[in-house]
Amino acid sequence: MGIAEVTLRSLIGFAVLFIVARVLGKKLIAQMTFFDFVTGITIGSVTANLILNKQIRLTTGVYALLIFGLLTLALGLLTIKVFSARKVLSGEPLLIIKDGKIYEQGMMHARLSVDSLLHQLRKKNIFYLDDVDFAFFETDGTISPNPKKPQSEQSSGRGLPQTFIIDGRVLEDSLQTLNKDKKWLDNLLASHQTKLKDVFVAQLDQNDNLYIDYRQDRQPQ
Repeated sequence: MGIAEVTLRSLIGFAVLFIVARVLGKKLIAQMTFFDFVTGITIGSVTANLILNKQIRLTTGVYALLIFGLLTLALGLLTIKVFSARKVLSGEPLLIIKDGKIYEQGMMHARLSVDSLLHQLRKKNIFYLDDVDFAFFETDGTISPNPKKPQSEQSSGRGLPQTFIIDGRVLEDSLQTLNKDKKWLDNLLASHQTKLKDVFVAQLDQNDNLYIDYRQDRQPQ
């Protein structure tokens, strides 16, 4: 395939891709769901093959790109009009924090780890789990938390919180950062009449404010 043909294919591929992207709108970037992610990858792959694969006729590649773009547009309109189709194609938000406690069933359905939850909360400028009333895992993979207080009224001067238990396991580095040892942890668990395996998440700030989230099936007596 010569330079002239590659240039022609590139120009046509770029033009068709630009038209398809404009028709589909900005949703692929602004509110990307899993379906939108797959759609974007497929459109890019079809365009690349249209430009570089000489075994694919130019008209065939353009036709495939236009058909796929129209199907994507049709399904997008369907998700707007039909609720059941929206649930299948885009999914629905999942409750992952409820009444200030981590909702394990929602976390499992979202396939979200505690570390990922804490990471996304930090990106929302929320560092303390006990500051969150409830939170949803959105269809675009982000978390929408509702703080118990407005951000301007949230507790200050608590320092950096240390999560020292996750999923019934002790994070030794966090304990060392807190200047705590195993004896302190054993006494803490005993004072709350619980066992290590029953704790889902535990945090402590620099003012010794403690947050404990128990496993749903192992609440202390």
